[in-house]
Amino acid sequence: MDSNEHGWWRGKKAALVVAHPGHELRVHHWMETAKPLVLVLTDGSGHLGVGRLDRTAEVLAGAGARPAAAFFGKMADRDLYRAILAGEAETFQQLVDEMITVLAGEAIDYVAADAVEGFNPGHDVCRLLVNAALAKLRDQDGRELPNLEFPLEAGALRRETTSRGGIELHLDAGAFDRKLGAIANYPELTEEADRLRAAHGLASLGVERLSPVDYHLDISECSEQPPAYERWGEQRVQSGYYKTVLRFKEHVEPLARQLAP
Repeated sequence: MDSNEHGWWRGKKAALVVAHPGHELRVHHWMETAKPLVLVLTDGSGHLGVGRLDRTAEVLAGAGARPAAAFFGKMADRDLYRAILAGEAETFQQLVDEMITVLAGEAIDYVAADAVEGFNPGHDVCRLLVNAALAKLRDQDGRELPNLEFPLEAGALRRETTSRGGIELHLDAGAFDRKLGAIANYPELTEEADRLRAAHGLASLGVERLSPVDYHLDISECSEQPPAYERWGEQRVQSGYYKTVLRFKEHVEPLARQLAP
């Protein structure tokens, strides 16, 4: 892990890819330092149908990052989950191609994105899109971009990695206060922030780790099986909120195979 001020990544053009607006808060100080181009898959509208891209745009501006105009809220959350359930391979292949266009057009040097955790299928599918895009980009022009992941729900990733080249930032008091301020100014995520603080403690926000990704499109061992989102989905179906449980074996794993080059 790179924790010094002369790391390989400094001065290079970075891209941050997240499934939902608000995820950027997990790597707020890295954003301040790397000034990435930010790609956001959904509008963050959730089941309420109210997006939060404007809030994320404010966070990015405050950190010196910038949104990718062509890939900033590509679809509503409900449309993402509907497409996963329906197995709409063409929809996701198009997203991969659009991501490649942005990354190549901006001459990006490395990419950071959501980790696979089995907590939310949208997060995991976003990671699949990133991995597929980077593999396709490598096949097209021979460039193998460093590919990093960061946790959203976990305090830290527990996966073993055989690669070096990660990033580890320990926030000083100023960076920590700015991060807490950005979180406090994002009221739509108050519940999520409170949950993370309760689970991992406030101090956990003071370290940002971006780890090298050692897997491609087989994510079956990246989280428990069945993933947590299946249990949550079953509860929602029983309560009448959802009609169908989104499952890894039935919906996400087939999509991963379809995204293979």
